[in-house]
Amino acid sequence: MSKVFLVSEQPVLLRGFEHVLAGSGLEVAASCPPSEFAPTIREHGDPDLVLVDITGGLTFVNLREMHECAPVCAMVLWADTLPLELVFKTLELGVRGIVQRSSLPEQFVDALRRVSSGELQIGFGSPRDMSQPRRRKALTPREHEIVTLLRQGLRNKQIASAMNITEGTVKIYLFRLFHKLGVRNRFELARCGILDQLQLSPPPATGTNEQQGISSLMGTMVTPAAS
Repeated sequence: MSKVFLVSEQPVLLRGFEHVLAGSGLEVAASCPPSEFAPTIREHGDPDLVLVDITGGLTFVNLREMHECAPVCAMVLWADTLPLELVFKTLELGVRGIVQRSSLPEQFVDALRRVSSGELQIGFGSPRDMSQPRRRKALTPREHEIVTLLRQGLRNKQIASAMNITEGTVKIYLFRLFHKLGVRNRFELARCGILDQLQLSPPPATGTNEQQGISSLMGTMVTPAAS
């Protein structure tokens, strides 16, 4: 049974999380406000998941500190919609799921279970009819390489080794590809024929690093995006 830590400044919300997770197969090992996360980890040991409520204005500094306290734990954020650039940034800090506040209880529980099993869960998109034709999409050379390796059956760790990047960077690339191509998972990305609908984009003229958008957000607060 996977152990979950609940982190929020709101005691009523923590109690609500506990109620929803009761009987779900996920054990609530502890709950605490962000300021007490470090001593709670020391007392109870590392959980499998950390569910963090960021609706109160949590900063990247707070998130980084929690990730440093429990670097092997997957984090799931309870949030409103976040700008895509902020999502990329949170992935660097151990976040493997973002559950929107409008989610139904069963969606909430399902997302936690999937993250616990190693999946990346960012929101809840509706199923896409894969029989519908897609418009051609431009991929960077690195994105194209990842899709090619994925179609060869390589896992994230093997792709990382082949490309000389970290496994975490592979996950960020995959999430960006899911968003760009409108697919939900590795199977849809790698399914037969998808490369025929993709094209390489020209290399950037100025040598722009694809991570600049992430780096420029250092110090930005994790706050709900304006709708």
